[in-house]
Amino acid sequence: MSTEIKGKESLEYDSEPCDWPSGKQSQAFKQLNKEVLDILLFDPKAFSALKGGLTNATVDSLGIKDISPFSVFNDKHVRKAHDAATQLSRKPKETMLKALKFLRTAHPKSPFIEYLARITFMRHPETRDATLPPSRQTLPSAYFTQEEIFDAMKAQEQDAGSFLVAPFRAMDTQQSKGKFDRERELSWWREDIGLLEHNFNWHLYYPYPPNHPRDRQGELFAYMHQQMLARYDFERLAMGLDRVMPYGPGYGWDRPLNEGFNPRMALCSFRPSDMYVAPPDAHPNPRAAHEEMERHKERLRDGIARGSLYNKDEVKIPVDMNKLGNTILANAGSVNKNLYGEINNQGHLIIANMNDPPRKYQIQPGPLNWDQTGPRDPVFYRWHKFVDLLFEEHRMNLKSYTRKDFEFPGIEIESFEVELHPDEYHKKNVSKSLEKTNNFYTYIESKDYTAYNLDPERKVKIEKKNYLNHIPFSYKLSIKNENKRDATVVFRVFLAPDMDESLDEMRCMFVELDRFIVTLESGKESHFIQQRNRKSSVVRRPQMSVEDIENGKDDKSHGNCCGWPLNLLIPRGTKHGMKGNLYVLATDWTEDAVNPQESVRGPISYCGEKGEQTVYPDTRPMGFPFDRQVVDGNKDPIDDIAEMAKMVPNSYMTRVKLNYLGEWNREESAGEKSK
Repeated sequence: MSTEIKGKESLEYDSEPCDWPSGKQSQAFKQLNKEVLDILLFDPKAFSALKGGLTNATVDSLGIKDISPFSVFNDKHVRKAHDAATQLSRKPKETMLKALKFLRTAHPKSPFIEYLARITFMRHPETRDATLPPSRQTLPSAYFTQEEIFDAMKAQEQDAGSFLVAPFRAMDTQQSKGKFDRERELSWWREDIGLLEHNFNWHLYYPYPPNHPRDRQGELFAYMHQQMLARYDFERLAMGLDRVMPYGPGYGWDRPLNEGFNPRMALCSFRPSDMYVAPPDAHPNPRAAHEEMERHKERLRDGIARGSLYNKDEVKIPVDMNKLGNTILANAGSVNKNLYGEINNQGHLIIANMNDPPRKYQIQPGPLNWDQTGPRDPVFYRWHKFVDLLFEEHRMNLKSYTRKDFEFPGIEIESFEVELHPDEYHKKNVSKSLEKTNNFYTYIESKDYTAYNLDPERKVKIEKKNYLNHIPFSYKLSIKNENKRDATVVFRVFLAPDMDESLDEMRCMFVELDRFIVTLESGKESHFIQQRNRKSSVVRRPQMSVEDIENGKDDKSHGNCCGWPLNLLIPRGTKHGMKGNLYVLATDWTEDAVNPQESVRGPISYCGEKGEQTVYPDTRPMGFPFDRQVVDGNKDPIDDIAEMAKMVPNSYMTRVKLNYLGEWNREESAGEKSK
């Protein structure tokens, strides 16, 4: 679970605990992975048999049919998917695999069948630990634009007219040509494949109906989306844009939506600018009308202000972040779904169907209909800013933190800095020398992806431009443990832009970078700790690709596909160096942990532990210490982060710069290597 640090030797902390399996899998397990993979890939022979009239008795008996357009925000759709997955998971493995093979062959481009197959694999007792490939490879139409797919297939002399590819519609590659549409300047971030996969995998691991919510699912929903907003706002500030403004009932819901958006995808329709949310009589579900959502919002606000919500028996239930989150999610943990509605899910559906609310003209919904495509749309962040305001009202009612809530007696952080590893940065020639201390460096490059289920016979290589990455780095800490016993310490690392705002006004701007645990020996000598960026508790471990599974490689991610993309760990910054504040707080893991003796594995910060029955390992409120107001001894709000760090010896604040180096040119780099 932790690494023991002795004496003055600088030791690199290994965030993958020693009792975690090395990733070696048996041949039988690798064969299982290949069997599962076979279901997710299109099979021309099976398709020929299907055209010949082949049927499947299991599918027929269970009445499983495709749903189009499918949405994870539609209660009926998700219930049907989970009901079918439950029935299939009770069948023998071979029966289940044959049924899914039939469905996948019959509907090779269906998001519903993709979702059904994955949740069935995660639930079936014989496949729940199997390694699944990235969904970008098995359902590429949900991740890549039509132009990207068409250009890739054309360049490789593949049939772009394949029935697996939607008819190509020529259109401009920009999301808009509006002279004043500055939102397109951040399309590189919103369309990052790792970001889209993170959103898909999170909702896959934390579905809402019909399952009972996982441990602290409502609170994690609030925290994960708040962190997405904080990171997006960070990028907006670096681009000279204002922070995200909310959009929802009471926040522009009754006015035209300025942001139009063209996703350039066959899966989604575009949305012109200045559209209105449909009036109630134009929506097929009157409960989803914006007037009804306004009432749900006000009922929630009233309950938050009073500190309690009413359940179905009209009994007052004390509000906490988890109950509030489950109620907004409208899952089985909702305090009262009839009274408080389905705010998050219905908001997604209303915005997604602005083009055709009653589905009269069968126009495809917009990006917010799907979890893979939602983050592409600028209004996704405006909607979730509205949702986060409800959570923020609750946060403002929480008892303020004082110094006592942060203290760890006997522990003092003496220094905290960032050390660059330019020796690992072989891709770019930099005209100026890099500052190796307390500087982050980012750059833009192109990245190649392989996709399947486009060409019936072979894979397609797709080039994705404007891929943000950063030079590797590590955190270096000097810390003292003056206690008479060893201390198990959890370090909580956050980054925020340097802004002319009070700490309370910018609490929501702190992005979590890492959370790691170290055991320090007792004594007065300083201990030196080094933690690498790639081991962050925020980021997803490298996921096994289709090629890795076919080649029988070992899965070092242990099947945990959730987590933030490593390439987006650090905000882009500016060419002149954007100022930021890096903060670390050391607290007692023996008091903070659910079970201090258990190992903490993988990207726990935004995703928790893998498995439906696992508990979130950290008992502190998510976002601690920035989840509420912080006050001094006189109960006055702390003005800035430097004052807070000075007040707490077991914390430290370091001023850093975020430097953007520009675009890496492959041809120039290759030319340099040849010299």
